[in-house]
Amino acid sequence: MVDSYLIGGTSNDHEEFSIHLQQTDLFYPHGTGEGDTLNPRADDVSSPAITLQSPFSFFGHTYSQIYVNSNGELTFNLNLSAYVPTPFVAHGDASIIAPLWTDLDNRKDGVISCHQYSEGSVLSRATKDINQHFPQVKFTASWVFVATWDGVPYYNQPGKASFQAVLISRGTLSFVLINYGPIDPTTHKVAAGYDTFKHSFQILKSNSSSKHDVSALNTTSNVNVPGRWAFWVNQGSSYKTTSDLNIKVSEACKANVSQECTKKLLSKIDNITDEVLPKEDVEVALEFLTTQNSLLVGKTNQDELISSFNNVLEATDKLMSTLVMTVESFSSLSISLDTIEARVTEVGPSCSLMEIPQLETLDAKMDIDLIGISKSEMNQGHAAVAFMSYTNTTNSSLFSKTISTMKLLSTVVSATLPRTRNTSLTKPVNFTLRHNAEFNLSGTPSCVYWKETEWVTDGCSLIETNNSHSVCSCNHLSTFALIMQTKPSEFQKDHRLDEFSMVAETLGLVFLVLTLLTFAVCRKNPRVINTARIQLCISLLLAHFLFLLTQILLKSKSLQPLKLACAVLAGFLHFLFLSAFVWMFIEALMLFIAVKNLSRPKSKQKELLNWKILTVIGYMVALFVVGVSAGVVPEGYGSEQCWLKQDKDFKWSFLGPVSFILAFNTILFSLIAFSLGYSLAHLNRLFSLKTMAQFVILGCPWILGFFTADSEALEIFFVILNSQQGTFIFIVHCVLSNEVRQEYRKLLVGFQANFSPTTITEAHTTQGGSTDLHTS
Repeated sequence: MVDSYLIGGTSNDHEEFSIHLQQTDLFYPHGTGEGDTLNPRADDVSSPAITLQSPFSFFGHTYSQIYVNSNGELTFNLNLSAYVPTPFVAHGDASIIAPLWTDLDNRKDGVISCHQYSEGSVLSRATKDINQHFPQVKFTASWVFVATWDGVPYYNQPGKASFQAVLISRGTLSFVLINYGPIDPTTHKVAAGYDTFKHSFQILKSNSSSKHDVSALNTTSNVNVPGRWAFWVNQGSSYKTTSDLNIKVSEACKANVSQECTKKLLSKIDNITDEVLPKEDVEVALEFLTTQNSLLVGKTNQDELISSFNNVLEATDKLMSTLVMTVESFSSLSISLDTIEARVTEVGPSCSLMEIPQLETLDAKMDIDLIGISKSEMNQGHAAVAFMSYTNTTNSSLFSKTISTMKLLSTVVSATLPRTRNTSLTKPVNFTLRHNAEFNLSGTPSCVYWKETEWVTDGCSLIETNNSHSVCSCNHLSTFALIMQTKPSEFQKDHRLDEFSMVAETLGLVFLVLTLLTFAVCRKNPRVINTARIQLCISLLLAHFLFLLTQILLKSKSLQPLKLACAVLAGFLHFLFLSAFVWMFIEALMLFIAVKNLSRPKSKQKELLNWKILTVIGYMVALFVVGVSAGVVPEGYGSEQCWLKQDKDFKWSFLGPVSFILAFNTILFSLIAFSLGYSLAHLNRLFSLKTMAQFVILGCPWILGFFTADSEALEIFFVILNSQQGTFIFIVHCVLSNEVRQEYRKLLVGFQANFSPTTITEAHTTQGGSTDLHTS
């Protein structure tokens, strides 16, 4: 127990407390006369587990039992004897409702009791209270649980406290009322509020020991009723009433928009957590934020404009969340202003719709599987979607400056799932965007979303377009728009580069096939082939072939709608190109060892590792990287180009290993060139030329890929060198190889011998039996 302290003030006896409680209108019926179940008269104890007649939903968790603890708290999943309150951290291991958590002692005086109701006047009273405190909810109570601490003394101190916790529910709609009666000052540590796994609220801060704070509890409120606090506690969020937050825009700010006014409003909106606000207040705030003057005032450069854009998007999302009310079936509301149109739709567990109606504004439509999202186990039948269309963006420099080299072809739209616990989409969301600018048939529109500082395409694709509308399909929610390049010639250049790349890829594939056929002819000659070289050619052949096939399918627009197929292709490309780089590394290592061993007798030179071990290493390293990448970020595959998505830095699952290998290969190649500098006197020039050509074969030119963004010439050079790795392999290891030429001579001589006239005559005479002539 805690030490005793002397306190100031007078104490009231139990009779005085009871008289006061009978006079107050806040407290629900309680006591033995109401049939309450009494807690034992003991210090630091709890009631037995009380089975609830109706399950109670508390921030995403549903409980079927409760404990009434003597020190002023209710708990669900365990009893609590602690008399010193612990901090409310919103990630503890217990759910607690604490009207007044402090060191109480009812052994000699005071009554702790509880009662459940499923019918009668208490339910009518609860219905009235909830509809009064939460007017946006049409609620009828079906169950009430009342726990009362009536005149319970403090431990080893004078003074008593009276308070009450009322749990009210119907289905998954849940509310908590906390009522305070007379409370004497105390120097014990005190806390008041609630705490659960992800949410907490403090009426009094944990470990508070202020006498004034404790004794004034019966004068405080969040619903303008002194002594009462009300909370909406289901669906993973706490919903507070409108009295806690004022986001109204002053008349002075409306008349004279300033940076200070905008900053002040954004600060208020930033404090929004779980409030439900009047639609009228939200409309005024939205209109103020999205007007041209409010957005651009004081903004002098691009960075400030982008920062303003991000602030407004975040503030708009928060404002829309305040319009969400947990419903039992279905609800929707609309906002139509000169600057923004918004639609909010919400479904509950009793919703009988198979799908929700299309969300539609003047310039955009959205199709989303909200019913499927609501059926997630975490959502318990509840889900809400907010769809916003910024109608002032057609001529707005706010958006045009962020895409200075492109034309905004549609309004900018945003979509969120406010106050929905599991926001994973069950299927892609389709946006139909009306063109608000002249559609250039020579250009190609792109579906993009806003990512902090720029418009990007990952996760969105254009699935249909005509002169007036385009349909974008996206696998995530964000802020979207339709854009088109303002310089068609750049698209034409990109088109020519794509055509050139496909031709170069095809040529490289031809030489890779010829190289593998040559290796097959020379398969018995270990000086011509080795494991690393063969597997490198196989990996490059498969990777470049699959890449070429993907580009052909993308160009025909037959792959974009097939998200899963696109993601699978991206995974295979990731694996094949990584395998190729691993084999480049092994080839570089073996070449380095071969150059170091030039002075050793040929009989003492051995292959670095057994070919079986090399094969396992070459493919298992790449398989491990792809497996880990897919396991950690499974949604990372399947960008618009059927490659790795750029968000979450997933691209480094490829660039990381490749950068490591390129760095080592460059070092190994430099060492090889340095070693040959001392050996050139003993080697012919052809061997030196072949060794220098290994720079391309070992993949070193891939380094250029980090610098091609701003140079078309460098990009063309990059495409040539890396698409022609197979060509360089064929030239170095086939055309310039004496052993290969000898093998081809033998093959050619044998071919000529089989089809020469003398051989044919010999075969004919022998079969005829007339002579026995043999021509050598």
